[in-house]
Amino acid sequence: MAQPHTRPGRSARTRGGLAHLGLAVLGLGSLALMLAACGGGDAADGAASGIDGAGSALPVEMHVRWVLDSDFPATMTIHEPPEGQHVYEVHSYEAGEQPVVGAEIPDGILHERWGQARRFIALLTNESNEAVRFWVAPHLPTPYVAQQGLMMFCLCTGEVYEVPPGGSWTRVMEFGVTRRANLEGPIALTHVVVRGEMTAPTPVAADDTGVATDDAGMAHHQ
Repeated sequence: MAQPHTRPGRSARTRGGLAHLGLAVLGLGSLALMLAACGGGDAADGAASGIDGAGSALPVEMHVRWVLDSDFPATMTIHEPPEGQHVYEVHSYEAGEQPVVGAEIPDGILHERWGQARRFIALLTNESNEAVRFWVAPHLPTPYVAQQGLMMFCLCTGEVYEVPPGGSWTRVMEFGVTRRANLEGPIALTHVVVRGEMTAPTPVAADDTGVATDDAGMAHHQ
């Protein structure tokens, strides 16, 4: 009896083709995951690097600088803000406690668009073995023309703060610059951190001649 004609190897070739197709799909999936891992940084990463989510350069560059009183053994750094903390929010942490802050912002340099506020958190670390009270002098922008375009939710508000011995202190802040500043380059924002209490201004009283003097005998014409 004649045997039916067959095409040997067809099923083997089919299985081999499906196997190659499966490997190709897996390879494409792995490549997609790798690309996502490499290029999927969040908005904070972009703002820190000066590039927005669309790959465009952020035009405003702000350098946040701190000058600490020589009698105050502490360090100041700025970090990405943690979720759930709001502007002006302040926290103190005892020695050994981990402050709730995000990644440190390299070199204290912020990037943002014109007219947009860049939020961050200031971290002060007390390196002494005693609690320290301190205050912050009003910010000094350079170039000075930047003052007219500043948008600031700052910490130089006339308040006196306290950080525990060996502990840390944080405050959420926002800086921004409008086009009114007419800047063509980076802006530096310097704050002086002073240990101790703020002294109220000396009151001035006028005498019978109409010339006011203060406690130091300095004359102030009315």
